[in-house]
Amino acid sequence: MTKKQNLLIISLLVTTGLFIYLTVHHYAIKLGLGGDSFCSVSATMNCDAAALSSYAELFNIPVSILGGVFTLFLLGFVANAGLGWIQNSVYLKNSVRAMLVFAALVSFVMGFISLVYVKVICPVCVATYVFSIINLALGWNAFNTDSREKFDIFNYFTTYRSHLIAFILIPVFSWVAAGMIQENYGLNELKKMVPEKVAQWRGGFEHQLDYSLGISNKGTSTKVVIVEYADFKCPHCRDASKTFQTFLKANPDVHVIMKPYPLDGICNFEEKMPKGDGSRCILAGYAMCAEKLSQKGWEVQEWLFSKQDEFIAATDLKPFLSDFSKQFGLDAVAIGACAESSETYDLLKKITAEGSKAQVSGTPTVYLNRKKLPYGNILEVLKTAVNEVK
Repeated sequence: MTKKQNLLIISLLVTTGLFIYLTVHHYAIKLGLGGDSFCSVSATMNCDAAALSSYAELFNIPVSILGGVFTLFLLGFVANAGLGWIQNSVYLKNSVRAMLVFAALVSFVMGFISLVYVKVICPVCVATYVFSIINLALGWNAFNTDSREKFDIFNYFTTYRSHLIAFILIPVFSWVAAGMIQENYGLNELKKMVPEKVAQWRGGFEHQLDYSLGISNKGTSTKVVIVEYADFKCPHCRDASKTFQTFLKANPDVHVIMKPYPLDGICNFEEKMPKGDGSRCILAGYAMCAEKLSQKGWEVQEWLFSKQDEFIAATDLKPFLSDFSKQFGLDAVAIGACAESSETYDLLKKITAEGSKAQVSGTPTVYLNRKKLPYGNILEVLKTAVNEVK
């Protein structure tokens, strides 16, 4: 095995590792399990947003799986040739070269799509593009053909038909791998559920929701408006917060309004709501007052959900008030006084009354363009319904 072949094998192994990471990340996003990945640097340099793109899959197969399987087959050709397990013929050399050129061309196309259509750059994806060029440079020299060697392309259909069979098996293996992953993690059931929930939303009733009440992400879209009723001590609401954070990375223009719906009769309009210790009302007040006094309500509500495990059993919330006030440059005394004021409690009762009238029966409850979206806290349901509106 030559030095160039060794370098090519190392480079292909790195490329395979990158595709494996992208595949794991892709499914984590689909399942709503992904937090901020290390390659989500900014709004434009963001792997999470790229994973949500319609270009991330081809016929329901993640592009990362197709790329990974393709690279493994290419690695198999190179390794077997280097070890002398298959004949290093002109046909093998041309097959390897063709695969390397194809990978580089696909990388160019995907990079173009990312820049022009998705308008988001995925750093790990870019790394695979770079390595496709490195692989091409290494492989072109490592599998240099001799002009004296006879080559007849029709031999690929006879003596060397195993090469064509290998090429055909790449999408087959990719399809099988994607199917196994989806079955193992329940994504097939999710795929069946999504059209049903979107159909329920489509035929739903439009509720009178006041978009001026609540905490807005300042999205500019008037075509797509999402309203979520949530409680800061509700675990499913915390998960929904992560879903919306991921969703908004790919759809920053979508207007999202978070309406606090404390599950506590002290500040909830619903008469049958049992009274609690008031902490849910205080948390809702913190977020509403951060919006009212400093227009930082969106940042504060995300922060509160991220700290839910810490305050879930707490009744004294002043330490948390101090923490987020320092982080976001807020006046803790003013926020605290505002949160406990009768004016804020009246506002919460007004919001919860609106929610009760709109048939909010629990949290989180999501509405898209005034219609209730069942399971709208599930990323695939949310994404599919929004894409229909867009």
